[in-house]
Amino acid sequence: MNSLLFVSPQTFASGLTAGIDDPAVDPHLTPGWFSLLAQTALPKGAQVAGLGGASSARLFLMHTPEQPGKLLSLSTYYSPIFGLCGADPAEEAHLTDQLSCLRERRYGFHEARVQPMVVESLDWAVVSRCFQSAGWVVDRYFCFGNWYLQTNALSYQDYLAQRPGALRSTIRRAHTKLKRHPDFQLDIVTGESGLSAAIADYAAVYQKSWKLPEPYPEFIPGLCRLAAEQGWLRLGIARLDGSPIAAQLWLVAGDKAMIVKLAYDGEYAHTSVGTVLTAHLMQYVIDVDKVSEVDYLMGDDHYKRDWMSDRRERYGLIAFNLRFAAGVAGLARHRLGKIKRVLFR
Repeated sequence: MNSLLFVSPQTFASGLTAGIDDPAVDPHLTPGWFSLLAQTALPKGAQVAGLGGASSARLFLMHTPEQPGKLLSLSTYYSPIFGLCGADPAEEAHLTDQLSCLRERRYGFHEARVQPMVVESLDWAVVSRCFQSAGWVVDRYFCFGNWYLQTNALSYQDYLAQRPGALRSTIRRAHTKLKRHPDFQLDIVTGESGLSAAIADYAAVYQKSWKLPEPYPEFIPGLCRLAAEQGWLRLGIARLDGSPIAAQLWLVAGDKAMIVKLAYDGEYAHTSVGTVLTAHLMQYVIDVDKVSEVDYLMGDDHYKRDWMSDRRERYGLIAFNLRFAAGVAGLARHRLGKIKRVLFR
């Protein structure tokens, strides 16, 4: 694939190297993830390219009709993290040359945004360094807070003992009430057996929840199937009288569990079934998977601090091409915005 040739998402996905992803790599940085994202969850008319050496880690960028003149990372609101794809070190000289080429006026790119990233990571250092060396003016911006749990080798019962009393009480009371129903059931699907029915149950719950319909309805079912193939899947379903009333999609890779999607039928909100299902999955990943970290991924929702132990932040890298007036204006707006935030703070 010509690394400066932007192609359709389908063509891009077909050019990715197939095979089993490294279990130690974050699922959101694997070829399987980027392929799924490209095929099911990009805006109409998006074009994608892979930058970097053919045998090294790659930087996947795209541009869309909705944001002309802007280079964007191959990430959407489904992406809790973004970085280079590939286990080998990036060929920085090659990547720098390509980013320098993309500054040329014939391409028309005046701004680039790469997000969300871990500022302390090697990927951030490499991408930032290559953009700067290629002549872009680089800065960063805040994306979102990220709550996570360090399990510290505790059992689930020891972990639970450290949670706020109100949460422990809710779990205990709600679980006791739900167990009185002879047809209440909690299941966790981890492989391909029973997966189709579980995906259908998840979709049924989501449709009856408070959440807006998925703009890309093929993405979550595709992620469930990919996760089952790779051994990442922890799809929890709560059923009452044979009908699904709550569903949660978690991923487990290496020693880390990630909470991707939560939903429950609004008719059963009073039962706190969502809290009960979260506790059930938490017990599974701590006592069975024995993870060292549980990650709530995106957002500072208040309820997350009850379950988690720590908070960190994710940032985006923004780069301006000063060969264009739009790039100069964008840099001015960005810096003025930072000054205003400091003053008002």
